[in-house]
Amino acid sequence: MPQFERVESKRYRLLHPRPVYVIIASHDGRVNAMAASWVSPLSEEPERIMAAFEKDSYTYSLIRASGVFTVNVVSPEQLQLVWCVGTRSGREVDKVRECGLRLEESPGGFPAPHLADALGFIEARVFRVYEDVAEDVDLVVADVAAAYARSGVYNPRYGWELQKAHVLMHASGRAFTTPGRLLVARSK
Repeated sequence: MPQFERVESKRYRLLHPRPVYVIIASHDGRVNAMAASWVSPLSEEPERIMAAFEKDSYTYSLIRASGVFTVNVVSPEQLQLVWCVGTRSGREVDKVRECGLRLEESPGGFPAPHLADALGFIEARVFRVYEDVAEDVDLVVADVAAAYARSGVYNPRYGWELQKAHVLMHASGRAFTTPGRLLVARSK
């Protein structure tokens, strides 16, 4: 029988590693990006995602003002970019310039840009904001307006082709990892 040790601090880390994303928002000519790993699917019908954003985040203030954002799936090659957007404040520096973000406009005219070299991205419209779920974060529920994946790395049945698309995952602090292989359960 396995032995368990009680976890006393940062207990949420039992749910890590998690994919880390670059969230991009823009409003009135201002563009900012942030790293986020607390993003998850919420429902299939309608297609919705949810994300927890720090209440005082500059990117989140742009999301609140514009009502839209993109969730960009990144690879290990973008580790320093993720670290850069996750450790600087957009109120103090221009992250697009300082972190070297290569942005593109949406193929369908969506008002928030995406990373040109992302593995894929979701265009999201805010559906509802829950401000009373925690003291430090708001929970944003957003409708998926559109989603795009880089050619050749996404399978509609299983998702990411893990031998081709190494999705960056956040473990803790400066520690990141990637998934190694796809395991498929046998049917009954």
